[in-house]
Amino acid sequence: MNLEDLQRRIQGGITTSTDTTYDSVRRAIVWNQLVPERSPKVIVAAASENDVVEAVKFARANGIKIAVRGGGHNWLGFSLRDDSLLIDLGRLNKVSIDRKARIARIQPALTGRELNLVLGANGLAFPVGHCPMVPMSGFLLSGGIGWNFNSWNPACFSIEAAKVVTADANVVVASEQQNSDLLWAVRGGGPGFFGVVTEYSLRLYAAPRAITTSNYYYSLDDIDEVGAWAGTIARKLPKEVELTVVLASAPPSIGDRCRSSNDFVCVVSATAFVDTSEDAKATLKLLETCPGANRCLQMERELPTPIDVLHETGVSWPENHRYLGDTIWTNSSPGEVLRTLRAHFLHASAKCSAFFVFSTGADRSPFPDAAYSMRGDALVLCYAVWERHEDDAANTAWQRATITALDQFAVGHYVGESDIVADPGRAERSYSKGSWERLRKLRLKYDPNGLFHGHFGAR
Repeated sequence: MNLEDLQRRIQGGITTSTDTTYDSVRRAIVWNQLVPERSPKVIVAAASENDVVEAVKFARANGIKIAVRGGGHNWLGFSLRDDSLLIDLGRLNKVSIDRKARIARIQPALTGRELNLVLGANGLAFPVGHCPMVPMSGFLLSGGIGWNFNSWNPACFSIEAAKVVTADANVVVASEQQNSDLLWAVRGGGPGFFGVVTEYSLRLYAAPRAITTSNYYYSLDDIDEVGAWAGTIARKLPKEVELTVVLASAPPSIGDRCRSSNDFVCVVSATAFVDTSEDAKATLKLLETCPGANRCLQMERELPTPIDVLHETGVSWPENHRYLGDTIWTNSSPGEVLRTLRAHFLHASAKCSAFFVFSTGADRSPFPDAAYSMRGDALVLCYAVWERHEDDAANTAWQRATITALDQFAVGHYVGESDIVADPGRAERSYSKGSWERLRKLRLKYDPNGLFHGHFGAR
C-alpha cells in the first residue's frame, strides 16, 4: 500500500514531510509553544475509527513505527517521534450519555470542558482534569488525576470498557468480560500504550449539589508553618475534600504585599464535593485553624464552585506560551518540600507555579488492580511558563534546577505530567515494579514486533 492508496481508503487527511504545509501541521500537533524538533514522516488526521485501522495497516505494510496524538496537550509533544507515522485523533470528539446507566461513551479528543457541559445538563459528573482544555484520552491513559480524585479515585479506574485498534489492525473491545488484560493496561498505561483507543466507556457519578471552595492567601514567609499545618489536617479532612497548597503569581489585590516574595503568593485551597451548604461550611471551617491565620493576606470563604466554575476559575494555562513541567509523588514533610520550592521561586523569572496536592482522609485503601499503581501522601507539580524563545535557556535551567532539588523527596512520579523525555527513568518510576513488568509483557503480547512507539528510553 502506498500513500495514494491510503488516502483513497480514509476520510481524513494526510500530510508528509515533503508537503509545504508540513511544518505548520507538525507544530500545531503540540499545544505547547516549546515544540520539539522531532519530525514524523507521515501525519494521518483520522476522521473515523476506520481511518485509524487503515493507518495501522499502512504502517505495518511499510515498516513504519506508529505514534499517536490523543489531543496534543501533553507538555512534551510526546506524539512527535522521528520518522514515524503519526495518527492524529484530534477530530474524534463525539460523546453520548446513557443517563439511566450512568455511562458516557466518548471519543479520545473530547475535552474535559466539553464533557462537563454534557454531564452538567444531566446532573452527572466525572473526575475530569483540572485544566478544561485537556482532551480526555491522554488524561485517562496516564491515570487521570482529576477533580475529587481522593473520593472518585484517579479517572482511569472509572473506565468500564474501551475500543482499541491493536497492532494487527483489528478493533477489539477491552472490558472485564473480554480482553481484560488490555483493559488493565488502558487504565493508566501512559503515553507509551501499545494500541490506539478510539472510544472509552466511562462510569459516571451523581454531581455533588453543593461543591464549595475556600481559599486563603499567605506570604511565602509563612510557608513553613502553613505547610506543616496543611499536612496535619489533610488526614483529618474527609476524602471528599481536595486540599492543595499552590505557589503562584499574587493577584493584583495583594500584589504590593508580595514584593519581597518575588511577587509570588502561597494559596491554601480546599474544595468540598458535598451535597449541602451545611456540610461544606462544617468541613471547610478546618481551614481557619491554621496557626498563621491572623497573617492571612486575603480570604475567599465558601465560594459556590460547581465543576464547570472550578474549571474556569482555577490557575490559568494561557495559550501560545512555552511550558516545562514535572511531578513527584512524595511522603516527605510538606513544610520541607515547600521550603525547597520557596527557595527557587524567590529567584524565578517566569510565570511559574507549583501545586502541592494532598491525599486527604485517613483511608488509604489499595487501588484496584490496574497499570496505574503509584501514589503518595501528596503529588507535587511544578511548571515554568514563558513567552519568548530568547528566555528558553534561563527558564529551562530554573525548571531543571527546581525539579532536581525536589527529586530528593520523590517516591515516584505521575507519568502524565513528568518529563520522561529529559529523564526516561521517570516513566518506570511512575509505576509499581510489578505493574511496569506486566506492561512490558503485555506489550510483547499485543505488539510483538514493536509497531507502536513506547516510552522514551523504555526497555
